[in-house]
Amino acid sequence: MKRILPLFLILSLLLSSCGAKPDGESGKVKVYTTFYAMQGFAKAVAQDKADVVSIVPVGTEPHEFEPTAADIAKISKADMFIYNGYGMDDWAKDVAETLPKSVKVVCASVKSDPYIGDPHVWLSYAGAAGELQNICSAFSEIDKTNEQYYNDNYTSYMEKIDNLGAEYREAGLAGKKLFVTHGAYAYMCNDWGMEQIALEGISGESDPSPAQMAQFVDEIKQSGAKAVFYDPLEGDKIAKAAAKEAGIEALELYTFEGDSEGRDYITIMQRNLEQLKKGLN
Repeated sequence: MKRILPLFLILSLLLSSCGAKPDGESGKVKVYTTFYAMQGFAKAVAQDKADVVSIVPVGTEPHEFEPTAADIAKISKADMFIYNGYGMDDWAKDVAETLPKSVKVVCASVKSDPYIGDPHVWLSYAGAAGELQNICSAFSEIDKTNEQYYNDNYTSYMEKIDNLGAEYREAGLAGKKLFVTHGAYAYMCNDWGMEQIALEGISGESDPSPAQMAQFVDEIKQSGAKAVFYDPLEGDKIAKAAAKEAGIEALELYTFEGDSEGRDYITIMQRNLEQLKKGLN
């Protein structure tokens, strides 16, 4: 269970920061997001009109993150705070309820249609569009001077997503079984007609038992699958062990929860498509 700072401590931090300006005041909208995907979407919409910082460091699993007092103090000085919701970043909702009214709080997944227990909304074509739209609307609300700029950026980015969606539809993925170590791809599978078979659950917080691993490998062998997929953020140890037992490849499939190379959503999803073609066709 995630731990949140006591309410009295949060309130004291906020009171002490009242009236303070963001570090390195640049005249841009100051935005904090919970993790990489939200940061990427905010940057896509705001571009050079905002300074966007992720609270969860790259390389840290968002499911397991716990904010520090310093993190909360930073958020309290921002113009906007963006989180995903649906259990991906539970701490954010608690922190958001304590923030000054000057901080625009955005739950990017609002109005999305989630699968029970799966918070990876942005891996859905429609989910990504909805989250980008919510973020665009928030920027337009707090910075009306640049409203058209944000809308234009959103429209341009959605055109790229539309084009990528066409590539996914033409890739022959429908009906394929997707063997993954981390069950984070239900949205992607639903969009393109694949069946997800996961060794671990949504959060991937515990290692599978020998019995679970044996059953997983047996299913792979029976299906004739050519690859098992894993998110590089979680490491490749389990995936490579399963792949070795099954006599197949272990391939990267990004969740966009974090990326050490700083790539954007379009680039990551293009790379995912290349991996899916390689491992499924």
